[in-house]
Amino acid sequence: MQRQSRDANIRKIEYMIRHERQIAEAVKEAKLSPSSNLSGEHTGHSYIPDPTASQAIRHAAEVPKVFVDGRPVEWPERWLQVVRAVRVWCREDSIRNAIFRRRYEGQRKSRVITMDELHIAERTYYAVLDDIRAYAIQCAAQAQVVRVF
Repeated sequence: MQRQSRDANIRKIEYMIRHERQIAEAVKEAKLSPSSNLSGEHTGHSYIPDPTASQAIRHAAEVPKVFVDGRPVEWPERWLQVVRAVRVWCREDSIRNAIFRRRYEGQRKSRVITMDELHIAERTYYAVLDDIRAYAIQCAAQAQVVRVF
């Protein structure tokens, strides 16, 4: 079991990274749902029904909230952009990419196993992990999904 950070923003970002696939599926389901009103506009009586326009607005509008495992995720499409940006950034460096994959993706290996497999010191592991987290916070702040003080 990996230790959680004391910083609420980092815990939130790590949750979004680990649940990227479920968030993407929930967004897709919300956009395809015929009863969803994502535009935020009044859905009262229309003199000229235009289902094509309604469908186009539903597909183009940003989903404000979805639920993943009973937990609300606000602005899920922004979170998906943050996760993708962090993943692309991590691919630029082999150590960073290896730590990212081992910590957040399907492998979920412990810090000790990761350090042994990569032949790196604990200080290096935490320095790279801090870089990943800092970049993720920067991306999340730019997407306006977390507050950074």
